[in-house]
Amino acid sequence: MKVFLDRMNPLYGKMKDKDFYYMVTAQDDDKKQLERAFDVFDGFADCFEDIRRCGRIYGGGADKKGEVKDLPAFSEAYELGKKI
Repeated sequence: MKVFLDRMNPLYGKMKDKDFYYMVTAQDDDKKQLERAFDVFDGFADCFEDIRRCGRIYGGGADKKGEVKDLPAFSEAYELGKKI
């Protein structure tokens, strides 16, 4: 999260009237645990004007390279991306 926030800092003045799409990945597949990360993203988005939260993807349950391709999150991300 810190890296995300640090990288976004230079764009702070340009972040208004934007669509936000969230994807969180983790080994844990408990959506309740992943919600904590979404809460942080929501707190970040609250700092800007006219932000629209357009999608959330829960990518839990993968801990080995390539495993995510077999999870529903992979196709969900693909389908969400087609709508952008």
